Amino acid sequence: MSRRWRVALGLAPALALLATVFGTALFGSLAQSLGHAPAYGVEAFPTLRYYRAVFTEAGVAAAAARTLTTALPATILGLVLGTALGLALPARRDLAASLVQVPLLVPYVVAVALATVWLAGGGVLARALAALGLIEVPHDLPRLLDGAAGVGVLVTFVWKQVPFTALLVAAVRAGADPRLAEVAHVFGATPLQRLRFVTLPQVMPAVLAAAVITLAYNLGALEVPLLLGGGVRDTLAVSAWRVYADPDLTQRPQALAIAWSLTAGVVIAVAGLLVAARRWLPGVAGR
Repeated sequence: MSRRWRVALGLAPALALLATVFGTALFGSLAQSLGHAPAYGVEAFPTLRYYRAVFTEAGVAAAAARTLTTALPATILGLVLGTALGLALPARRDLAASLVQVPLLVPYVVAVALATVWLAGGGVLARALAALGLIEVPHDLPRLLDGAAGVGVLVTFVWKQVPFTALLVAAVRAGADPRLAEVAHVFGATPLQRLRFVTLPQVMPAVLAAAVITLAYNLGALEVPLLLGGGVRDTLAVSAWRVYADPDLTQRPQALAIAWSLTAGVVIAVAGLLVAARRWLPGVAGR
């Protein structure tokens, strides 16, 4: 028996248990979203009325728009800043490289608390601006945390995801062949040309991996928009949670329909990103 088969057989019991547990939960939630929820007094299986409500109700459409306007800017900004930071990190690990990892060790709930301390009306930023005379009193600071712009959610996402992207880029850059940049320099390439035609194609697989992971998380994140949205900027994940927590248990299928629609949207967004990257991004095309 080959080593591959021995490994597969050794993992089979654990994989079977995980598949049973998660498969049962997923199949059960899908069935409930299609109207099979006798425990909640709903038995209309099969029906698509809960999914139709997802695409017809104004509140759900607004939540979908907020999800996109929060997730996409956070992902793009995190990738740009994280890539720049990853390229700036030294090849050898030093104090700066260690400090970059600090946000990764902080849970998102703690990051929310830190965002509140810094960005709230009476927080550090407001007091600093008041001390500098830029605003009269700390409470004159615009509502950043729970305002319509969703700055608090955006800053929290970016603060956590910049070091994640930076470490991926730095790791790939450290393993890349430095002779390519040296050859380009010998043939007269400027630093900008070396960055565009040599360095960026080398690290682009890491950038793509970071983009896929952060985009998927930002689209489906719950705790950050729930805690910082203030009920003003509910995303699809928050909307599904609110409907699921409704005392009226007959609303549970609607919540699961929202959740499954969000899942499908995440899969489509990630697949579209991968297809576009393989077609247009240097260093990724053809992989």
